[in-house]
Amino acid sequence: MLNSIFSLLIGSTLLYFGAEWIVKGGVSVAKRFGISTLVVGLTVVAFGTSMPELVVSIIAALENSSTLAIGNAVGSNIANIGLALALSALIFPITINYFPIKRDLWIYLFACLLFILFVLDGRLSRFEGLFLFIGLVFYIIICIHNPLNDEYEPQDHLEYSLVKAITYIIAGILSLAFGANLFVDGAIYLARYIGVSEIVIGMSIVALGTSLPELATSAMAAFRKESAISVGNIVGSNIFNILSVLGITSLIAPLDSPKEILNFELPVMVLFGLAIIVIAKLPQPIHRTYSAILLLGYLLFIYLLF
Repeated sequence: MLNSIFSLLIGSTLLYFGAEWIVKGGVSVAKRFGISTLVVGLTVVAFGTSMPELVVSIIAALENSSTLAIGNAVGSNIANIGLALALSALIFPITINYFPIKRDLWIYLFACLLFILFVLDGRLSRFEGLFLFIGLVFYIIICIHNPLNDEYEPQDHLEYSLVKAITYIIAGILSLAFGANLFVDGAIYLARYIGVSEIVIGMSIVALGTSLPELATSAMAAFRKESAISVGNIVGSNIFNILSVLGITSLIAPLDSPKEILNFELPVMVLFGLAIIVIAKLPQPIHRTYSAILLLGYLLFIYLLF
């Protein structure tokens, strides 16, 4: 029991720093090659903060724990809105400008519905994973050719020398690999020890651990009154979790999806997606009452899981 908790703690720490290093190195390399900060924010930063979910899900699938892989991605999407965004908006008022990001909000909702359609038969096949991954490629192309009006400027990511930036990326990849192994092993053992299904552990403990980069980034951005970064980080990461994490993972190993999640977990994911669209259309900045409702909704979700 103690060993599994220790593995979760060490694993989540390595996941957090691994994602941070990949983002730092990736942004610096992109800047050196003249890629715009907007494209960097929508691709490198969003993908970097989603790397823990990707690595954890791949390792879980390879260890025949595909339900943990799906639970991780779906649970992270719920945590990103119900926990990361809600907490960030409670720290400082956050403004969601609906019209500049409405395209991305609806793309995310469409990706959620597409994923639900694919797992109606209880399995996410390689072909369906390829379809999701192709959707990711098209999303990136759309972001490049039709950028948002609000310029996304990543904060605290200095331009390092090429050698230092590549070192950051390699260190980040190694940290993610070791951290994910520890985290998955600890989560699987904990689930078996306390008699809880892997899908529940994936939706709660694992999802929270892999959402640490999004939580830290959004909270810090809110603290510095950078609303665009908080919102862009959450929405972008959620899109990547569906199209990239689940897409790439199912390409490597087809994922079995428990049909019971169609009745609770997946509708909750869609509900939180609709909630952020509704909140974006309300008077801004986000009222702390709505932030509190989102947070309470997430806590209720975790309670009902167990």
